[in-house]
Amino acid sequence: MNGMKMLQRVKEHLGVFPSIIVMLLLFWSGILNSFKRVLNVELWDRVISQGDFVRSLFYTFRISIFSVVNVALLSFLGIYILYLLSTEVSLRKLNLMKMLVISPMYIPYLLGGYMISTLVAPSGVISTIFYKLGWISGINEFPILVSESRGYSIIFTYGWKASPFVILMVYSTILKINKEWLDVARVYGVNRTYFFRKVVFPIIFPVYVGALFIVFAHIFASFEVPYLLGVTYPRTLPVLAYVKYARDCIKNYDEVMLINSIIVIVTISIAFAIFTFNKLFKERVELELEK
Repeated sequence: MNGMKMLQRVKEHLGVFPSIIVMLLLFWSGILNSFKRVLNVELWDRVISQGDFVRSLFYTFRISIFSVVNVALLSFLGIYILYLLSTEVSLRKLNLMKMLVISPMYIPYLLGGYMISTLVAPSGVISTIFYKLGWISGINEFPILVSESRGYSIIFTYGWKASPFVILMVYSTILKINKEWLDVARVYGVNRTYFFRKVVFPIIFPVYVGALFIVFAHIFASFEVPYLLGVTYPRTLPVLAYVKYARDCIKNYDEVMLINSIIVIVTISIAFAIFTFNKLFKERVELELEK
């Protein structure tokens, strides 16, 4: 049995090797040149002394963390709703509900950001409705949620767009849970909420956290939504790299490559954290589902 598990793990790793080899053959020189700049102390001193890099770094982390918290709350609500429906409705109706919940995934991020801006802008749909209902006396009383330094519209967009991905990742695990467990629990007077808290959530927790790690890495390296909905200062790191390169690609080349290297290092670190986390919890989940 141990030999079969080891062979399966080797096969999983071998599946990644072709893409790694292609990346190394095509982009090895650019990758090496980028990471050389991480070790350049003079370049670090020059970039840090400008101030916008450090501000953008903290701003990117702040936007990413708050966005992931928003995604975690929305996706958990969606997961719980799907779980409740899975115990009451047929599989066909459950799949229809699932398609409705994950439908924002089919909308591009750029279009999603534009849709959010039309909703929450001072002259957008929501402010107009509030004005028509008499809740505000003028559009200028509606709070500014677009193109402001706190990034509310960016967080809204990622919460709406990324939470369906987390739900979809967890959904397959929920379907694998034996429904007879809940029937047995009901015999002993256990309700669905308690069963979800004590049985279902511990099983889906590794998948849930792993999906949130992936979302964080995506948000940290994302460009289009912060560029569309963000402010000119501070900028997120991907937007800062683009602006510096667009203004003077020759003069700012070293700084842009350093910023991109930082983004790559953060995403690689998150990927390693996901791999380590899944390695610790994967076998436990599989054993629980096989019972």
